[in-house]
Amino acid sequence: MTFRSIPLIALSSVLFALSSASRSYCTPPPTDPDQDFKLLLQKIAAEPPDPCDPPNGPDDKASEIEFHLFERAASFVVQELNADPGGARPPHHRATGALKKLERLSAEIDSAWPEENRFHFQVLDLTPALVVKMTIRTHDSFFVFGIPEESPGKPNRLWQEVGSDGDFAGEGWFGNQLDLYPLHRGPSGNARFLVVFNNSGCAGNAIGIAYEAREWDPKSGSGYSGAIIKQEGSLGLSTTPGVHAPTPKDPFAPIGELKTEGPLLTLPYCWFSAIDTWDNPSMCAVDTYDLSGDNVRFRSRAYNRPDLVPIAKAIEYAQQRDFPAVLAYCASGGVARRLVRDIPPDAHADDLRVTRTANGMERIELVGLSTTYRFDVEKRAGRWLVVAFSEE
Repeated sequence: MTFRSIPLIALSSVLFALSSASRSYCTPPPTDPDQDFKLLLQKIAAEPPDPCDPPNGPDDKASEIEFHLFERAASFVVQELNADPGGARPPHHRATGALKKLERLSAEIDSAWPEENRFHFQVLDLTPALVVKMTIRTHDSFFVFGIPEESPGKPNRLWQEVGSDGDFAGEGWFGNQLDLYPLHRGPSGNARFLVVFNNSGCAGNAIGIAYEAREWDPKSGSGYSGAIIKQEGSLGLSTTPGVHAPTPKDPFAPIGELKTEGPLLTLPYCWFSAIDTWDNPSMCAVDTYDLSGDNVRFRSRAYNRPDLVPIAKAIEYAQQRDFPAVLAYCASGGVARRLVRDIPPDAHADDLRVTRTANGMERIELVGLSTTYRFDVEKRAGRWLVVAFSEE
């Protein structure tokens, strides 16, 4: 070795060291999702297991921790799915194994909480997709995992997160639970599933319900799962989520049942309207969708009280001064104009009286403290319409 080569070697060594240091500084080593998850569990362990519990009450800080906790858990699932893509263990087994590790961490760190408030999960195997439900405290979330055929624009063999519950974040609610159901696949065989969200507040009787059906096509250019059905509503106090059994004694009993098996999907729900006489929705419906084809089609809507639908809808649109919409529920333009002109923005009833006046005809009175609104409705060609309106 010549003396002239020594400085060159030394210089090369220095440049290599500087280059390595620069790469290390610019591209930090990947974090350990397992460790990040543990730190987030330690932070949230200081919070009450139920966000409505005193002394803190609802806390945006805790909700942010929950959000990051779910995100880290999803990252950990992706990491484990891609750790041995050609291995003998099926993907849903690898995802389950990863999530069990996180579940055990929560059992240790959140041991002071009731068991049901700690981190838990459910894996729905919809090969070639996986849908994972995650829960912590009183909040649920879901993530969809799959291998898009292109990512982006190039052949892909790696698992990715291809969807989550961002569209129904439950804003304004402090308890949101969800349930997952596999759905009938169309001729293309794409994975489909239904998410049923049940949201509740810290006080009061309101219970919100939302349905979102999704489909994932690995050939899709976006790579993400897309919504194919969305429906929001409310639930009554005596309503069991998913089971709506009408009873003869209840004049406003919900209608229909949640059915997710087979090519026909039925979604029951209720909503608050001007005809409600207490803190409970009177109007309910059940929607039916046909899943037999690649394009999901709406088939029908049935109501628990079709005779009251035109009144509830006419008042709703009259308060918005939307004459064409009101006219759709009235037998004449005169009646529709009178409703648009006279209905106040706070029209409601303390008592609702229904009197049958003839076959296919009824008089409905919305009795308030100072005003009574009187509607005559008639069934024409299978539809109930408002044929007369007055107030006293």
